[in-house]
Amino acid sequence: MDLMYGEKPKIKDVEIKEVSCKTALSKSGLESDYALNPYTGCSHGCRYCYAPFVTKELREWGCFVDVKRNIPTVLAGELNKKEKGIVRIGSVTDPYQAVEKDYQLTRMCLDQLKKKEFPIIVQTKSDLVTRDIDLFEEMDADVGLTITSVEDGFRKLFEPNAPSVEKRFEAIEELVDTGVNTWVFIGPLVPYKNDDVQDLMELSERLSDIGVTEIYVDKLNMREGIWSNLQEILDDSLLEKYKKIFDEDKDYFEDRKSLYKQIGRPVF
Repeated sequence: MDLMYGEKPKIKDVEIKEVSCKTALSKSGLESDYALNPYTGCSHGCRYCYAPFVTKELREWGCFVDVKRNIPTVLAGELNKKEKGIVRIGSVTDPYQAVEKDYQLTRMCLDQLKKKEFPIIVQTKSDLVTRDIDLFEEMDADVGLTITSVEDGFRKLFEPNAPSVEKRFEAIEELVDTGVNTWVFIGPLVPYKNDDVQDLMELSERLSDIGVTEIYVDKLNMREGIWSNLQEILDDSLLEKYKKIFDEDKDYFEDRKSLYKQIGRPVF
């Protein structure tokens, strides 16, 4: 049975469409058994996102969100048949993007997963994740926040519609304080933008002060299409440096990760 909603929420320059899905869980190789994506598309509009190229989506990423209105019902049926395993929520979308505040599909799916005692991994850029702390506390839950820089100017350029840096820090602190197993994903490292020593040290110190002990760092993934996105926002001198990094300097990102380890922080 499809869930019924009233007036659709409005997000500037984002088309929101309600759709029905036939399946809820798909196989996953990202340190989990299943992937669950309550939405197709994402309103954050991150310029480095490779999800549209993984999903082979032809629409302009960041300008649409398909709301899978019946996914909690479909999920409930599948959980009665599936072998228990780890479910990653948000492998190619952000499960706590703006529309989640109104539709609450992620929360309803969490409730179904809790009933069947399925372990979960959640990754998001949104402070809305703290709304569901009551469910996380009753589940085998790993909750991750992506934070790419201490500077909100970086966020405005590369993640224009995502929540601010400060809101993410506040969410991380609240999750840690309530005892939810919380980790942080620093990624991608964007050359000459968020990977210098000072930025990494300040970010590291703030996370350490909050009590974060599990940190993942990853490089910029230059899939087809991302290069054209970067060309729109980076000046020519940086573009030339990027070409050199990706064509010649294969050790650049390993050096950056090594630097993070050298300043005394755990990196996975």
